[in-house]
Amino acid sequence: MDDGITESNSNRIFNLESRTIEQVQNSTRFLLNSFQEKVAELKLCGADIKQVLRFGVDYGAACSTAKEFFGSDRVEYIAIDGTDSIDQRLDLLVFYVGAFGYSGSARFLENEVVIDEPRSMKGELSISAAVPLSEEDAAEVFGQKTESGLEIDVKRLPGALMHLAEYYLAYKAAVTDDTVKIVLLDRTLAGDVGHHSWATRELVQHHLSILEGMETPYGVVENFDLQLCRILLPNDDLKIPAPRSHLLKYAAVAHILDGKQLNIGQVIAGLGANQNRMERLRMHFGELENEYNIFEQVFNYKLKDKVSKYWDRVLAAAIAVADHIFDPRDKHPLRFRKKAEEYWITADDIDFITLIFAYALTRRAWTTNLLLIGLIKDTGARELVKTVIPLLKMSGKLKLEHSFPHFDSDKMLLQTNSVVNAEYTPTPWHSVETDAAFKTMSPVEDASMPKGKARVNGSFKNIIYPERSYVKAYIQLWSSEKNPAVRSHVFSYDRPAYPTYDHWDEILLYNMDSKVDEKISPIIHFDRGSEMTNLSMAILYMMSKEVVPEAIGHNYPLFLADKKAKTILSQHRQAYLGAVALEMNRSDLDQEVLFSNRFRDYRAKIEAQRKK
Repeated sequence: MDDGITESNSNRIFNLESRTIEQVQNSTRFLLNSFQEKVAELKLCGADIKQVLRFGVDYGAACSTAKEFFGSDRVEYIAIDGTDSIDQRLDLLVFYVGAFGYSGSARFLENEVVIDEPRSMKGELSISAAVPLSEEDAAEVFGQKTESGLEIDVKRLPGALMHLAEYYLAYKAAVTDDTVKIVLLDRTLAGDVGHHSWATRELVQHHLSILEGMETPYGVVENFDLQLCRILLPNDDLKIPAPRSHLLKYAAVAHILDGKQLNIGQVIAGLGANQNRMERLRMHFGELENEYNIFEQVFNYKLKDKVSKYWDRVLAAAIAVADHIFDPRDKHPLRFRKKAEEYWITADDIDFITLIFAYALTRRAWTTNLLLIGLIKDTGARELVKTVIPLLKMSGKLKLEHSFPHFDSDKMLLQTNSVVNAEYTPTPWHSVETDAAFKTMSPVEDASMPKGKARVNGSFKNIIYPERSYVKAYIQLWSSEKNPAVRSHVFSYDRPAYPTYDHWDEILLYNMDSKVDEKISPIIHFDRGSEMTNLSMAILYMMSKEVVPEAIGHNYPLFLADKKAKTILSQHRQAYLGAVALEMNRSDLDQEVLFSNRFRDYRAKIEAQRKK
C-alpha cells in the first residue's frame, strides 16, 4: 500500500511538473512572438523615430559655450555615487550608507574637449554613516501608515539616507571649491524633486518635520517656511514658478518677497496670470494670513520682513541635521536635540532634507553657472512616446508615416530601435530634450487648436509638474565600428534648465483647470537645439570613451565612484558590525530578553541545521 501511495504521488508530481513546463514554454513563446512583431514594426518606422533624435557633437560650439558659461577654459568636475546595506544582529538592524566620488579637470580647447583622468576625491568629501536601530524603534523612524495599519519596509531608510548622502556630498563639494563647475550624480534630479515634494506634503502639513522650530542664524524655522521650500523653486529669468493652478499662490508670494506692496489685481498683472484667477488668489492669500499671519498689510498685500529669509532658515537647518547624521560625534545619528528635547530623525525628514539639497544645488547651478547633470542607467519612463510625440503630432510639428510599436518604456523602444535600425542611428545621439513636466501630462484631442498649440490634462488629479525647471533626454554614446548593431545601452540624463541657453517658445499648451483655460509653455528643443545640450553631450561622450567593458557608453568617473563605494562598503562592513557585536556583548542587560531572535530567524537556523 505504501508503494502504491508513493507511486501515485510521484505521478501527480510528474504531471504537475509537465504542466508547469508546458505553461512556461507557451508563455515564453507568446512573449517572443510578440517581441518579434514589435521588431518587424520597428523596421518600418526607423525613419520616423529618427525625427526625434539628434546626432553627433559640435566640439567647437561646445568649447565656445563652456568658456562663456564657466568663464574659463578649464574647470573641475566631480562624479558622485552612493551605496547602502542592511544587516541584522538579533534585535538590532544595522544600516550603512555612504557617498563617494571622483574628481578631475575638464579642458575646453578650440575644437577639443579633454577630460583628465579621474582621481579619488579628498577624504573630507567622502561621507558615510553606520546606523544601528532596534526593531522597536523602526516603526517610528521609517514606518508608513497604510489603510491596513503601519507598514515597515526595511529598505526605505538606507535608500533615503543614501540619496541624502549623495546630494549632501555634492552640495558640500560645490560650495567648498569654486573651481568645481560640473557635478555628475547617478540620480534623476527631476524625478527626485518631483517625488520628494509630493511625498513630504503630509510631513509638512501635519507639523511633523524635524526642521520646524529649529533655531538658525536667520531665525526660527516656521511651518510656512517649509511649505514654501517644498514647492517654491523661483527663477525670474525662467519665469518660474508659473502663475497657474496649484503654483499660483507660490508664484504670487515669490513676486512680493522683495517688499512690494500690491493689491490682487496688481499681483495678477505683474505675474501675467489669467485675470480669472483674481478671486482664487484672494482666497489663497486669506487662507495664508489666517493660518500663518504672514502679511504686514492685507488688501494692499505686503509680506512681513521675516518671510524673505525663508530659504536661508530652512537650508541652514537642513545642513545642521545632515551634519549631525554624518558626523554625530558621540550621539546616535538619528537622534537630534531640538529645544532641549531629543527627537528621532525619520525617513520622511530625510526625504525632505534631500529635497532641500536638490533645490540648493539647482539654485547654485543658476547663480554660479554650475552644470548639474543627473545620469540615469535604468528607467521605465514613457513620456516621450506617451506624451511628447503625440503632442508634437497634435500641434502639427511632427508627421509620422508609421505608428510606433508599443513598448513598456521609452528606453526599450529606443534601445531596440538602435539595434534594428542601426543604419539610422549612428552614435553618439540624443533624443530631443524635453521638459520634465511632460511626464505629468496627458494629451487631449482638440481639433480646434492651431499649429504649434495643443491641449493637455494633468495625469493625476489634473496636477502638472512645474515647467521650465528641468529638462531631460535619452542618449546612446557608443557603437562598434565593425558592427553598428553592437552598441551600448540607452541611458537618460536630466539637468536644470538655463534661461540663456534653453527656450520655451516652440509649443504652447492649454490646460483647463477649475473652468479657467491656463497656458503652459514647456521647454522642448525640437525645431532648434540648445547650446547647453551640445555642451552636456560633449562632456558625457568624452567621459564614456574609457575602454572598460562594464563602463562602455556609460560614464567612467561615475563608474569609478560606484566601484569605490562598493569597495569601501566591503572593507568597512565587518568593522562596524564587529563594533555593534562588541557593544552588545558588553551590555549588562539580559541578552535573551532584549535581543531575542525573531521566530523566522530561529526557524531558519533550525532548518539549516537539520539539512546538514
